[in-house]
Order: sequence, then structure tokens, then C-alpha cells
Amino acid sequence: MKQNNSLKMRFMAIRFAMWDLHLYLDTHPNDAAAKQLLQKYEQQYEEIAAAYTEKYGPFEASAAGSGEAWLKAPWPWTNCGGNA
Repeated sequence: MKQNNSLKMRFMAIRFAMWDLHLYLDTHPNDAAAKQLLQKYEQQYEEIAAAYTEKYGPFEASAAGSGEAWLKAPWPWTNCGGNA
């Protein structure tokens, strides 16, 4: 379960950083370093999302495609008690 939480925390931190960079680039569209950093975070985001999905199932409904995988994946309370 700790690995699950670790991946979730990294996923959320990178998503936050990406959002923050998007806001920054709204007002500084010519900042090449910020654009490069955003691309780096986007790549990390994809890698972590893929790792999480492969190991635990879709992190969010939009990652499940048609939604069937989201419904078939274990619900958060399914693995309560450290049985993950």
C-alpha cells in the first residue's frame, strides 16, 4: 500500500507542477526554460500514470477509456487493511 501512496503522491505533485507552469506560461509565453520544464513534467506524468495504471488500475476515470476498466478496477476501499 505504501508504494501505491507513493505513486499517487508523485502523480499529484507532478500534475500540480504542470498546472502551475501552465498558469505561469499564460503570462510568460516566451520563457523557453519553463516550456522545457513543462515538457519534462509531462513526460514524467505519462510514465508515472502508466506505471500506476499497470500496477493498480486507472488512477482517474478519464484514464479508463470507455469507463469499463474504471468500473472493473478495485475500488479504493477494496484494499483496505493493507491487503494490496
